Amino acid sequence: MGHAKKAKVEHTIDVSSDRISSLPQDIKAKILSNLNTDMAVRASVLSSAWRNVWTIIPDIFLCDCKFCSCNDGPASDSSEAFSISARSKFVTLVDMALSLHKGPLDAFTIHGTHSYHDAFARWMYMLSTKGPGVITIKLKSGPQYKIPSSLFYMSHLHFLYLKNCSISLPKKFEGFKSLKVLKLKVFSSTDSDISNLISSCPLLDEVHLVYFEGINCLTIQAQALQLLKIEGNFEDLCVEAPNLVIMYLRLDNGEGYQSVPVQGDRKSYLKQTFGSLTCIERLNIGGSFLTYLSKGCMLAKVPGVFDHLEVFCIERCLWRWTEVVAACSLFQNAPLLSELDIWSYPRPEAFTRKGIWDQDETELQAPKLDHLILITLNDFMGLDCEVSLLGLLLSWAPALEEMKINVAEDTTDKRIFKAAKKLLALPTPQGLYQSQDHTYLIPSVVAPSCRCTCGDFAAVSSRCTL
Repeated sequence: MGHAKKAKVEHTIDVSSDRISSLPQDIKAKILSNLNTDMAVRASVLSSAWRNVWTIIPDIFLCDCKFCSCNDGPASDSSEAFSISARSKFVTLVDMALSLHKGPLDAFTIHGTHSYHDAFARWMYMLSTKGPGVITIKLKSGPQYKIPSSLFYMSHLHFLYLKNCSISLPKKFEGFKSLKVLKLKVFSSTDSDISNLISSCPLLDEVHLVYFEGINCLTIQAQALQLLKIEGNFEDLCVEAPNLVIMYLRLDNGEGYQSVPVQGDRKSYLKQTFGSLTCIERLNIGGSFLTYLSKGCMLAKVPGVFDHLEVFCIERCLWRWTEVVAACSLFQNAPLLSELDIWSYPRPEAFTRKGIWDQDETELQAPKLDHLILITLNDFMGLDCEVSLLGLLLSWAPALEEMKINVAEDTTDKRIFKAAKKLLALPTPQGLYQSQDHTYLIPSVVAPSCRCTCGDFAAVSSRCTL
């Protein structure tokens, strides 16, 4: 009786195994596509029915992290030898994956922590014969990888992410006619090459340029562009993107006040850029960019109106009066602004200065923020200049419903108590203090600040309440 049951169970297992093995090749390829390519290759030893299935999987994902796991410890002769061996194995895996792959390739992704400069050009040439639509290359070690001309002739690309690379366009480059997303991080190029690369992609709707060298004036011409993120060091910016909805600008030249001022009467592409952002809905400026704006280029009236701007985020406010003036020049041209996020980043002298601001306050033309309903101040330290700016904003925003203040870590209770008394003494718009459940919003929102990630940008957390 027991033998009969055992035979029945074995028969059931055999039938189930046969059913899986008898699946169509494309279905088995989809199953293996959920694995890293090295695991998919290993799965080929399961049975003869699975032997070559990995060669038709639509996505290739290669990462040397599993080969290099032992390198987390201290360096030694044995670990160095293993590192060389691991690198050799990974190179062999990439060569095999690209040379033996037979079916159409939708996406190719490679992550590496070792240097593969000797094999990179070969891989790119083999990849160009596959015509993938998505390419992600993140090779972190060693000098920047020079992108070979073969990559620029992949006509089916619609997503391209390159990290740690050098970009020089071939003379006969005709553009990526299907490219929609371009992400370049830690790269070098020239003004003309980047300008030509972007302008030669008519369907481009998302561009990220992060940490770059060799570029002084960024020129972005893209009719279909909707999201633009620029983070790095540049002298001027020219954007012609009539459909741009979201823009993130971060200037990383250390101390923005040391940069060459852009005089108010001098022709500036940046002024033209801000004047052309008629469809922008979210504007995020960070690093020393607000200081750069305050150097003269934005003190004159902005040529244009942000008719659709609803969310404005200042990620690094150094609390200089000229920065307030620069911000006001933007506020005055944003009639529909509804949310304002500010991250406080005071310099040491802000804690010892005798006056509220670093200089005498010049007369401001008060902006009309009739639609502003939410103000969030992060990393609040209780400085008089912080309280003063909040007072100005309260006087400019008659419809304000809520103000959230997130206190910086290590700020003393004594400082916050003194600042809270000044905040509560400020004249406020009717209804600011009461929410729908009739609870007071100040100072109940004073709490340690935190940061979360939302979409393509760092967003302000509004969940920190006492």
